[in-house]
Amino acid sequence: LVLYACPFSSPYKLDKEPAIPVDEVLLGKWATMISDKKGNPRPVKMILSKKNDTEYHIDFTGTFSDLKMYNIVKDDSIKGAAFISNIANRQFLNIEIKGQTYIAALDYFNDTLSLLPMLDGFTAKYIKSDSELRSALEVHIRTRVYPRLDEQFSLREMVRVN
Repeated sequence: LVLYACPFSSPYKLDKEPAIPVDEVLLGKWATMISDKKGNPRPVKMILSKKNDTEYHIDFTGTFSDLKMYNIVKDDSIKGAAFISNIANRQFLNIEIKGQTYIAALDYFNDTLSLLPMLDGFTAKYIKSDSELRSALEVHIRTRVYPRLDEQFSLREMVRVN
């Protein structure tokens, strides 16, 4: 989780209310390695647990010194809540941290999990509602060969850990 650019954040979500049931396969502890601004490898762990039938608790732990200026890190962890939305045949997590929603593609394949945040500026449109955010992302996903993802903030091919 390194911020060179910025992941997209908004007060709006892809869906007004969570509706897709929690996927039990996604629950647990996941880990991967990332690089900080200097290229040093850093371990990151993501923990997904069930908050209710349609929402997750989501916790990230690791060394997030590059993120401290954004005021979302406390004691080397970032805590939030999340729920899944389906857009153009892809799953996205709406991750709420301190009143802001971050949108990330969610890919589960061959027992690995990737969390790929949308890049700030994936749309030039000024978003004023949940439905406008959903529409802008759907147009983006359907019309781009490669969606604008925040690569430095992406957690790719996380593996399940104890």
